[in-house]
Amino acid sequence: MEFSAPMMVFSYWAVAILIGLVFFRRDIVAFNSDFEPRRVILLVLSAAIVALNAWVYSNSTYDGGRPLDIATLVVFSIGNGIAETFMFYAVFRIGETLAGKVTTNAWVLFAAGFLCFMIYSGLIHGLFWLDILPEHVDQSSPFKPFFMPVQILIAGSWALSFFWYRDIRSVILLHALVDLTMAWNVRFSLFN
Repeated sequence: MEFSAPMMVFSYWAVAILIGLVFFRRDIVAFNSDFEPRRVILLVLSAAIVALNAWVYSNSTYDGGRPLDIATLVVFSIGNGIAETFMFYAVFRIGETLAGKVTTNAWVLFAAGFLCFMIYSGLIHGLFWLDILPEHVDQSSPFKPFFMPVQILIAGSWALSFFWYRDIRSVILLHALVDLTMAWNVRFSLFN
């Protein structure tokens, strides 16, 4: 039995949300309300990086003449923002936990979590999303070379939010904005 692309997306989200609800329930409901200056700066920088991503992404992709599907825009932004943030957080915590078996050095713990985050992100985008989404990358765009550096900045800011503050909520919001940018520019449908 072959799954349709939308069914694969919804299945991925279901697994990711289940993982989030089972393993990160405490981090979801217990919001860290300490907004010290470092956290405020991190949130402002994270929002600026997401805005930079929107600019780079909008100028290095095309929609192939596909119509904008508002239902997909809303459902994808929210659904993927929640689900994939849970998965990113899960693999970050796996790396952090594994490194914690041999050290308590905060930089090593962060690096291990970030490395797992980056590996998972690369794998899920390369092996899953590129097959799901229609062709959308403008190979001739002068902005295309900036795409990966901006993605690394995004991942770094989100990983710091996880590491320092166990902040899933802010990352879900930021991830939803990234997904909104993608869905707006690529223009695909989860419902056709």
